[in-house]
Order: sequence, then C-alpha cells, then structure tokens
Amino acid sequence: MNRRQAHLRRVTWMAALAAAILTFSGQAKADPCNSLGMGGLNCFVATDVVNVYYGTLTLLAPDGSLLSTTDLETAESDLGGFSNSSQQPAPIPSAFVASFPSLVGQLQGDTQVQLSTIPAWAISNLTNLADANGFGFVTDLSAPLNQPPDPAVVAFESQLANVGGPYTTLSDTGFLAPPTTAAYCDYFNSTFGSLLPGDVCVPQTAPTTTTEYSFNYQLGPETIGGDGYTSLVNFQIYYRDVTEQLAATPEPAMLAPILAGLAALGLWRRRSRNRRG
Repeated sequence: MNRRQAHLRRVTWMAALAAAILTFSGQAKADPCNSLGMGGLNCFVATDVVNVYYGTLTLLAPDGSLLSTTDLETAESDLGGFSNSSQQPAPIPSAFVASFPSLVGQLQGDTQVQLSTIPAWAISNLTNLADANGFGFVTDLSAPLNQPPDPAVVAFESQLANVGGPYTTLSDTGFLAPPTTAAYCDYFNSTFGSLLPGDVCVPQTAPTTTTEYSFNYQLGPETIGGDGYTSLVNFQIYYRDVTEQLAATPEPAMLAPILAGLAALGLWRRRSRNRRG
C-alpha cells in the first residue's frame, strides 16, 4: 500500500468546509492567495499526511492481578513539499510547520472525531508530539504500512517492551482503524447524503484496518516572506490495545540455592567430560 495514500474520498467537500471555517475576512484581504490557497505563482500548496498511533497497554503481575494501564501514542509526518500552479517547488518554511499544533483544534471540533471511538486524550496529546517535523517522526516511505522499521511503529513497540522485566504478551489487537459508529453514520447520511448520492456511511462493527472517516484539514493560507502557503493535511489514525503479563521471578531467598545448584551441575558436567576424555 502506498504510504502517501490519503483516503481522500470526500476531500472536495471537506476542503470546502475547512476553507469556510478557517477563512477570516481580515486574513483574506492580507493574503495573496484565495481561501483554498490558489492564486498566482507565489501561492504554494501541499498535501501532507500525519500517521497517528495510539492505544492502551494493560500490564498484569505474575499472579494475574492488574499492575497498570498506560496510554501510549506516537505520530509521524510525511510532508510532501509545496508547489505552485506551474508545479514549481518551494521549500517547506519552518514557520509554517510551527502552525501544525493548530490542527489539533480542528480535530477536536470535527464531528467525525466527536462521534467516533477515538478518546479525547489521543487528540489533545498531539500537541505534546508537535515538533519541527510537524508531529513526531518522519515517515519511512519504504516501510510496510504500520510495521517496522517505520519509526513511529518502532517507537510504539519500544514502549510496549519497556515494562521493567521479562513478559508474555497475552493479547494484541495489532494496529486497527477506528470503526465508523452508528452515531456518525446517522449524522453523515442525514447531512451529506443528498450532496453525495451513492456515498452511504455504514457502521463498522468488526475490527478493521481501513477507515470510512476522512480526517482532512486545511492549514493556511499563511503569508510567509511575501508568499502564500496552504496545506491539506490528512490524518491517518490507528489504535492498538495490548495486554502483557510479567514473568514470575524467583524469591531472593531462593536465588542462592538455585545458583549453587547450577554451579554444581556445571562442575559435574565438566568432570563427566574429563572422565570420558
């Protein structure tokens, strides 16, 4: 699967909706580009992708009792680069990437997110992952989807392994896409059904690796150095729930006899080999 496949089934109305929400009259007058970032040769547009991985690690003691539940989240960005209407490229301004945290507010205000099973903490915590890459790591386009050596996946799995000792994995969902809920499908079909004939939202009741959501948001237009920059950012969100159990360790009082027994066994084996020799 192409790592830059953005699942933009409903990109047209999502982009128009985002533009209507984000465009303020004062900004429109000051910016050299229109509300969708289009205009002259100094108007640059990009399509970026952010992969988000969240989940919960449940850790059990050797006797099966609950030790902890921990929320985990990593993210990575694939910044595609800007170009104008003549396909002339432009570098990605750091000042533009610094605006990525504002996308969290768009996620929080999105009816798709509000009516989904995505927990609120997974969205708000993205502000803690914002950095010079957008959010978190840089996507490894050569890696299989949602698998190592993709850096955000590696970071997620390293947290699963950092439990303080040997453990056994009791259950692991793998990375799944948030299912479309009945509440969201009711909203979508009643609101957009007449505008998008044939595009019917159906609730997903079984675990799935594909999503019917379109988490697409517009960032910009922003004027930087006299040029206008706009990006349509697609979030691909996955969750993974894991239960692990720590392995039993010998009591301290038993360690000395065990070590002595192992030493005696080693000595006996060496003597046996000497006799045979």
